[in-house]
Amino acid sequence: MRNLPIAVIALIALSGCVRTVWVKEGATPQDYNRESYECEKDARQSQYFGGGIVGAINFNEFENKCMVAHGWTATKQ
Repeated sequence: MRNLPIAVIALIALSGCVRTVWVKEGATPQDYNRESYECEKDARQSQYFGGGIVGAINFNEFENKCMVAHGWTATKQ
């Protein structure tokens, strides 16, 4: 039981190493840059996410939904 907190901390740290890669058939890096910028801009302009960690999570979810709406698929690497 003493090692449980260490294991939890290690798991959280390792989960941060997984990165999301967005893919879309036929899309170029320029397409990704343009559409991800548009999604980030839309998210920032909405300004309703709140502060702190909850606001950051909500902001990220908004961006992800926007990318999916533009035809992108998130993959983990």
